[in-house]
Amino acid sequence: MRWIRTLRWRVTLTYVGMLAILLLALGIVLDVAIGRVLYSAEQARLTNEAKAAVTLGQSAYQRIVNGRTANCTDALSYQQAFEQAIANQLTVGHPAFQAAYLLDLNGAVIAPEDGATPVGDNAPYLDRKHLSQTLAAVAKSRQGSAFGPINGATVSYDASGSDGQRLGIILIPVRYNTVSRCVNANNNALGIVEVVTTYRTTRVALADLNILLLLAMLLILVVGVVVGGPLTASALRPLTRMTATVRRIASGDLSQRVRLPHGGDEIGQLADSFDEMIARIERAFAAQQHSEERMRQFIADASHELRTPLTSIRGYMDVLLRGAVRDDPETAQHVLLAVRGEAERMSRLVNDLLTLARLDVGRPLEVRRLDLTALVGEAVDQARILAGEREVAMRGDGAGRLEVLADADRLKQVLLILLDNALKYGRQDASGWVRVWVHRTERNAIVSVSDNGEGIAPDDLPHIFDRFYRAARTGRRHAQSQNRPTPTIPPLADEEHGNRAHVGSEGSGLGLPIANAIARALGGSLSVQSQAGSGTVFTLELPLAPPLTRLP
Repeated sequence: MRWIRTLRWRVTLTYVGMLAILLLALGIVLDVAIGRVLYSAEQARLTNEAKAAVTLGQSAYQRIVNGRTANCTDALSYQQAFEQAIANQLTVGHPAFQAAYLLDLNGAVIAPEDGATPVGDNAPYLDRKHLSQTLAAVAKSRQGSAFGPINGATVSYDASGSDGQRLGIILIPVRYNTVSRCVNANNNALGIVEVVTTYRTTRVALADLNILLLLAMLLILVVGVVVGGPLTASALRPLTRMTATVRRIASGDLSQRVRLPHGGDEIGQLADSFDEMIARIERAFAAQQHSEERMRQFIADASHELRTPLTSIRGYMDVLLRGAVRDDPETAQHVLLAVRGEAERMSRLVNDLLTLARLDVGRPLEVRRLDLTALVGEAVDQARILAGEREVAMRGDGAGRLEVLADADRLKQVLLILLDNALKYGRQDASGWVRVWVHRTERNAIVSVSDNGEGIAPDDLPHIFDRFYRAARTGRRHAQSQNRPTPTIPPLADEEHGNRAHVGSEGSGLGLPIANAIARALGGSLSVQSQAGSGTVFTLELPLAPPLTRLP
């Protein structure tokens, strides 16, 4: 019975069960409505037939009760005459009539004499209410002739038999001769003919109708199960498709999608939402894997960068421990200075790593409103000290203060990194220059730092902001090929805050990544444009500070 627990058959059986309930309710309603119509029609028809039979039996009743001759020969009692002329005609000639009685005004049976079914006070068929209605109708109507129905006084109603069967009762008021005319010719007493019917025609019709409804119901249910199963399976086929996709995804293939064509129904919307969810999960996993890969690469690069100064320090310390420079103070001083230099390099590298870590975790910056033009001017003045004969120029847009919301220390660090990078990788002779342009657009403040150096190779340009990435400089390679020492550009010192800004921590490859991370943390961006032999332009964009609200 595992099949019955599948959604396909549960839905099918649910719909079939609901259909069975609806068909049953419809059958009951049809049975009641059609039965009411049929019973009413047969009651009206039988009432007319009963009245017609009583009217036609009038002459036979008169003949039997008065005899065939003037001296009342062969005359019978009115009870016998009623039974022969009226009761037998009704029950024998009309199978739908069960019995016929002649009642007095109190409802007691006065004919036939051997009435097997008690009526009157002990009868379940006679309703006193309807008997009273009949008598009231007689009082208002014109009285008929001897043993004839009184016009407009006939009453019909339903009753329940001793076996619970539905019966129809017809009360027909009549005039009749209680004795022979030979004794009292003017004796026309008032009586009531009670005709009892079992509604045989209607009961047979309703029985046939119920059988027909039952067979139709069973046929519809069978068709519903046989046809509904495949139809439900077809309707649920998208869910089967989704299940197969989910299983493939669960096995590790996050590229799977349902991609269900639909017309906007619920299952189609579910499939679209599912595809969107899996796409987000795939992007999240990809981002996580990329982050983990970057972290592993970062740790490996950091370890590699730290290994070099540590190795140098260990070598220098070995020299000191061996006492090779004990009698040579000048050499000892040189070794100690070299150790100090390597320690400072390690310190700068650790500081840069700490800065990147803080930016990665989103540590809030000390943002305040500041004038970007003035801050750029301070950085340019500091760069001119180390530029030597080279030109370091700055120009603005002449539109007054250029205010942004930023952390002054971090923003100045970005500017010093860009200037230091331009001085370090630009031309090293008097023909070299660095130009800074500060301007604005409708929404952003822009700082461009350009130089006329050898530029960045196209292969290196996409990776310029990667951590620990160091591109070989064309000019440096050329200087080395000529066996000439490469000029060393010392880092720019931030005299006010005591920190040092430099590209890649003396070649560690962290300067530009730090600048890029700070720019993004301030809601801006840092981009680069360069061509080999044509110089390089770094562009820093920051959102303008909103205008101050003036109080009234």
